[in-house]
Amino acid sequence: MRVLITGVTGFVGSHMVDYLLENISDIQIYATRRWRSKEENIKHLFGDKRVVFEECDLLDRGSLSRIIDISKPDIVYHFAAQSFPETSFLTPATTLSTNIIGTTNLMEELRIAKQRNICNPTIISVSSSEVYGNPNEDEVPITEENCIRAANPYSISKVGHDLMSQYYAKAYDMKVIITRMFSHEGARRGKRFALSSFAHQIVEAEKKEDFPKDFPPSFPIYPVKHGNLDSVRTYNHIEDAVEAYWLAVDSCDYGEVYNIGGDYTCTVGEALDMLISKSIQPKAFIKQLDKDRVRPTDITLQIPSSDKFREKTGWKPTKGLEEICEDLLNYWRSIL
Repeated sequence: MRVLITGVTGFVGSHMVDYLLENISDIQIYATRRWRSKEENIKHLFGDKRVVFEECDLLDRGSLSRIIDISKPDIVYHFAAQSFPETSFLTPATTLSTNIIGTTNLMEELRIAKQRNICNPTIISVSSSEVYGNPNEDEVPITEENCIRAANPYSISKVGHDLMSQYYAKAYDMKVIITRMFSHEGARRGKRFALSSFAHQIVEAEKKEDFPKDFPPSFPIYPVKHGNLDSVRTYNHIEDAVEAYWLAVDSCDYGEVYNIGGDYTCTVGEALDMLISKSIQPKAFIKQLDKDRVRPTDITLQIPSSDKFREKTGWKPTKGLEEICEDLLNYWRSIL
């Protein structure tokens, strides 16, 4: 089996490779990265002959054509994106270009490859739950039939990604499956994301020379800076998320959209409380609002219905927020 993964240096892409190598025999993975991408998420893969890394940019159709010709994939996982909502406020045009034009370029080169009888892969096109924006309270849990209410440049770009993927499935009979993953967290998540940022701040404090395991009255209080803590999220562990992406290949219908989400729903503030409770010394921390971390517009209510996907695949998450928090803290403890 030959698998092409775009965006392998990212959080999800690197975990997808780990899952495939561990669970699927007789596999060859071709993984794209840009020359300036950081490598900390994939260093452990260097030297594994089952993984071939190739330089590629979604905005360069020549490099896309080349990697498709080389890999002749049976499956394509399209993870590459500008995936930071906060960054999208600062660079909206770049976000739209990367996520919409980049996805269009990939689909177009795969269409041409199919036309030339080079390959006709199953394509997992990774959209986002952010396309739903802020639903009304009577519209949760969110199904695939919910209105699209993109609330920031990132979510707008993912609407374009989503619709272009549906277009290529319907117009050219390509084997495209569109997934809308809700909040997913775990080791290697970048500190631009809320939970990982909290864990990073906690571990930075734990690493200070004067941070004892006991709590004397004179002990300094360390702030954990945050934005909006009232937003509601349904969290999914990254290991459950990548398993879902694998199950989608053989079970889901082409041209269809599928929500994927975990079972644990809480506010961001409650998730922060759990992270603090799992620190070396919970009493050493206080929560501190940082106005710079508050988005100009925020998506505040994300409770998914994954019934459509679960009925097709039999998938069910096995890990909850407690494991997510432990993995995030241990990840930062291992590298700071």
